[in-house]
Amino acid sequence: MKKSVKKKSSLWLWLIAVIVGLLCILLFLKESEVDNELALKQQELNELYGAIEEANNKTLEMEEEIRYRATDEYIEEAARDIGLIDPNETIISPEE
Repeated sequence: MKKSVKKKSSLWLWLIAVIVGLLCILLFLKESEVDNELALKQQELNELYGAIEEANNKTLEMEEEIRYRATDEYIEEAARDIGLIDPNETIISPEE
């Protein structure tokens, strides 16, 4: 009777060890999956930060352009481009 009790308890120990081993493997696989997902999310976050940086740079460029277009220099240049002249200027045209 003692041998059968030992065999049963030994069998239960092996069964528990196998179950614990399988649980450890499952946890390891899940951890690996979560690590991969985290790496993908980190890459996505970095791309979004890059897009934000790009948008900020574009905003700064546009603000600089707005400031430039508010200057007398730009207004004079734009007026000349459409053929306007300063009232204090004299137009000299080549003789025909």
